[in-house]
Amino acid sequence: MTAREPTRQEYLTAANEEAAAGRPGLASLLAEEAALRPNTPSENARTARDFPGGLRREG
Repeated sequence: MTAREPTRQEYLTAANEEAAAGRPGLASLLAEEAALRPNTPSENARTARDFPGGLRREG
């Protein structure tokens, strides 16, 4: 059985659930993952607006 990648919508659903549970940091990370999935610039803007404070730091 081959695992599949979660969809953009699955990441956003999980992000909303985590935000509602009081875990905004995890919600932002999940929203960032959603933004990496194929979508439009307007969808990315909406995700960034709905889940501010993300932007992982590399290094």
